[in-house]
Amino acid sequence: MSLAKKIEQKRKAKKVAERNKKMKIATVGVAAGVTAGALGGILLAPKSGKETRSDLKDKSQKVASTVNEKSQQAKVRVNEKLNTGKANFQESKNKIKDYLQNKKNLNENEELVNEEVIKLEQSETQGA
Repeated sequence: MSLAKKIEQKRKAKKVAERNKKMKIATVGVAAGVTAGALGGILLAPKSGKETRSDLKDKSQKVASTVNEKSQQAKVRVNEKLNTGKANFQESKNKIKDYLQNKKNLNENEELVNEEVIKLEQSETQGA
């Protein structure tokens, strides 16, 4: 993978992270708005105290359930991204390792060839 592609991938990953952060903030804002609206509606509704408390309990359980569900979904997405990143890193690491090993082998082979050339040249000069 070329350097330009790696840079582009990092830019995309950064944009995705920023977008996820904004979505998280928006989700929290929406949840707070819904909670405030529901709370205001319940408190201002012409119901008895017992009914109001029951409604508050039900609404708070629904909100807690929604928040828990959203946090679990976010956790799954983060883990998926993390695993993808780890796999990409490992793949890149292996490619670099292979490249360096191949380069080392080429250098060793080049040295052996040079030594053989020198030996041949010496034997030609001694035989001439």
